[in-house]
Parts: sequence; C-alpha cells; structure tokens
Amino acid sequence: MKVQADRFNEGKPQYSLLDLKSMEPMVRVLEYGCQRYSRDNWRKGLPATEILDSLLRHVTTLQRGERLDSESGLQHIGHILCNAMFLSYVLNEKKEFDNLPNESTND
Repeated sequence: MKVQADRFNEGKPQYSLLDLKSMEPMVRVLEYGCQRYSRDNWRKGLPATEILDSLLRHVTTLQRGERLDSESGLQHIGHILCNAMFLSYVLNEKKEFDNLPNESTND
C-alpha cells in the first residue's frame, strides 16, 4: 500500500481545473501588449468602465462573426479573456479604478 504525504489543500484554488490551451489566445494578446506598451502595463490599472467597454466591443465584434481583431491580428476571444482578467484585477486589487455603478447608485 502506497502512503501519501499529508497536504492541507482544502479550500485552496484548484488551478488544475483550468484548460491552459484555451487560454493561449489570451497569452498571445498579453505578448502583443508587452510589445505595444510594456510588460505588465495593465497592472497599473484603468477605469473599470474603459475595460468593460473594450471587452464588450470585442464580444459584439465576435458575435457579428469576425474572429480576428483588425488592429492586432489576434483572436477576439484572446482580447475578451484579457479584458475579463484586467477587470477582475481592477475590481479586486485596484479599487481606486472601480468606477462601475453599484447597487446603491442605481436608485
């Protein structure tokens, strides 16, 4: 019988659930961003509404049937994934850029 070492992972994120191949278009867009701006430029933060606007532009363009972004030549899905990550980052780590309406301002 094989005895396994103790490991206390309960409640920790299970990154093995990610499909890394599906994230390749996002990585390609991040590489493009490194060349166009600088590495990790997005970590400086942007207003959440600007990120959401970009995300939705890529979604609507993809929905109309265009697969590749005319400016970067990369897949719209990669831009969508990047913008979703940027938005998550801003909302969790750069709250000063969270300019999205909240429930209390929607009255």
